[in-house]
Amino acid sequence: MSTTTIPIFPLPGIILFPGTFLPLHIFEPRYRMMLDYCSESGEEMAVAPIRMESLKNNDPHPEIETVFGWGTIVRKDPLPDGRSNILLEGKGIARLSGYETLDPFRIGIVEKIPPERSRTENEIFRDLFDRILSLTKRILLSEGAQEELILRMNDLWGHPFPVDFISSILNFDFDKKQEILSNSDPVEKAKVLLWIVEEMNLGE
Repeated sequence: MSTTTIPIFPLPGIILFPGTFLPLHIFEPRYRMMLDYCSESGEEMAVAPIRMESLKNNDPHPEIETVFGWGTIVRKDPLPDGRSNILLEGKGIARLSGYETLDPFRIGIVEKIPPERSRTENEIFRDLFDRILSLTKRILLSEGAQEELILRMNDLWGHPFPVDFISSILNFDFDKKQEILSNSDPVEKAKVLLWIVEEMNLGE
């Protein structure tokens, strides 16, 4: 698989899932520079969760997860003092293989993980995802979600990363969400999420 470079914004406890939108407030000088870099290189940016144990060491370059979401900046609102508010649309998943540079901001060398298009032809995946959809609709209904949203869940059969997207809209353990994002096997991803939504339904 070929590699490319992308600026990486490390953040604690944040995952950018494909198909979701993440608002960010850019204020540190190095990340203002990163934003300028993005403007000149296709508006792409990755958001990588910081590994919490590395924060305790006061490392200027804390360790990040090696699999994370990437996206494109679809809105940028500059502020008079140089800060900016941006909106990032998740486009895919990337795996870090190294760095082009760490200063003044990280530019990672990454492999962009393509969606597994053949998953819908896999009977095991189809059965797992059908059960995930049914249980997710029950969870959303119990939380008072609008009927329109619940009906639109069926559209996820055509989503490039359907298991990851459902993980983004449900409230469960961050480490489990990262585990799902990091797994490249669609069947194994679905098995993890199915166990989670089953547990969530039992807890209603």
